[in-house]
Amino acid sequence: MNLIKATIITGAMYCCAGCAVVSVGPPTEAGGKVPVCHKGKKTIYVDEAAVDAHLKHGDYMGMCR
Repeated sequence: MNLIKATIITGAMYCCAGCAVVSVGPPTEAGGKVPVCHKGKKTIYVDEAAVDAHLKHGDYMGMCR
């Protein structure tokens, strides 16, 4: 998991804040996208380029607890 986080953080520095591609489902079904806890309620899987935009509005990387 640490390797994945390092890759995401590096990729997030170069992303555009207005993009969002979202897939819902397990990682294997989500095409290798990144899990993000959306609004503290639902785990969604987003493209690496969309992670920064989600973090800016309060979502966090990883599965919802």
